[in-house]
Amino acid sequence: MEELARMSTEELLEHRRLKFRSMGLTGVKEGAEVAPERKRNMKPSELNAPKFADLESEIEDLKKTILEAKVPWDPLTSQKLEKLEDDLDQEMTKAFISMGLIEQIESLNLELAKSANPDQALNEGLKEKADKLLHEFKKKLSRPGAYLGLKQKLQKLEMVSKLIEMKEKSEKVKSELNQKLSSDVKAKMEFLNTAREKLSEGNEIDEKLVQEVEVAKEKLEEVLKAANLQLLGTKKLDVDNEFREEMAKVNKEIKEEIEKVIEEKGLGRKIEELKEEATRDSTSEKVKKLEAEVKEVISDALKDSPLKERLESLRVKRSEEVLEEGNVPVDNGRW
Repeated sequence: MEELARMSTEELLEHRRLKFRSMGLTGVKEGAEVAPERKRNMKPSELNAPKFADLESEIEDLKKTILEAKVPWDPLTSQKLEKLEDDLDQEMTKAFISMGLIEQIESLNLELAKSANPDQALNEGLKEKADKLLHEFKKKLSRPGAYLGLKQKLQKLEMVSKLIEMKEKSEKVKSELNQKLSSDVKAKMEFLNTAREKLSEGNEIDEKLVQEVEVAKEKLEEVLKAANLQLLGTKKLDVDNEFREEMAKVNKEIKEEIEKVIEEKGLGRKIEELKEEATRDSTSEKVKKLEAEVKEVISDALKDSPLKERLESLRVKRSEEVLEEGNVPVDNGRW
C-alpha cells in the first residue's frame, strides 16, 4: 500500500504502461453476478494468497540470500529480486481485473501510446482520468480482507527494500570501519572472539580472563558507539512476548466473532447434529456435508471482518522485525 502511495499519478501509469501484461477481459468483475455452474468451480481469492508460513519462509530465504551476497549483486540475488517484482506485477494485474478497472487501464494505456511524447506531463483530461482511476484502485485495495495476496507482496517488497538498504549501508560502514580501526582494536576483537569460542566449546575461563574480556568489550563498545553501532547481544528486545500477547488477543476476538455468527445464523442445532454424527462415524458423508455447510456460513460472515486483515498484518509485522537489527560485520566478517 505504501509502495503505491509513494507513486505519483504519472509514475503509476508509466509502471502499468511498461509492465502491463495482457490477460484478456474475461475476468470476473467484483460485485457482478456469477453463473452457479461457474461459481462452483471458483476458489475464493484468499486461497491464492500466500500463507503466513510460506511468506515467512520466502522472506527468510531472501534475507539469507541478500545478507550472504556481495554488493554489487550477483546473478542469483538479482534473479530472486526480479522474480519478486514479476510476482507483484502479476498480482496487481489480477487485482485490476477483479476490481473491474481493466478496461479503464487499457484505455489510458492506448491514450498514452498515442501521445507524441509519453515523457511529457499529462494533459488535464488524462490527468483527471488517471487520478480518478488511482483513487478507485486505492479505495478498493484498502477494503478489510480484500486482495490479501497483493497486500502481502507489497509488504514483502517493502521489507526486502529495507533489507537491501541495510545490506548496502552495512557494506559501506564495514569498509569505512575496517580502514579506521587501529591494530589494537582489531586485536581486542580477535581476543573477544577467542574467548567466545572457548565458552561455546564448554571450556572454563579464569577470573583474570573474564576481567580482560570486560575491558576489551568496553573499549569496543566505545569505538562502535562512535560509529552509531553496537555489539551483538548488548541490546535485547522482548518482541516475542509482545507478539504472542497480541496474537492471543486477536485470536480471542476471532473466537468471539465466530460464536456471535453461530448465534445470529442459528447454527447451534446444526453443530449439535454434527457432533452427534461425528461420534457415530467421523468420516461419513453426512459429517463432511454438515462440516462444509457450517464452515461456509462462518467463512462468508467473516470474509469482510477487519480481524482477518489485522491477523495477516500482525504476522507480516513479525517477519518485518528481522530487519530491525543494526549489526554490522567488520574485518573478518563476524558480527
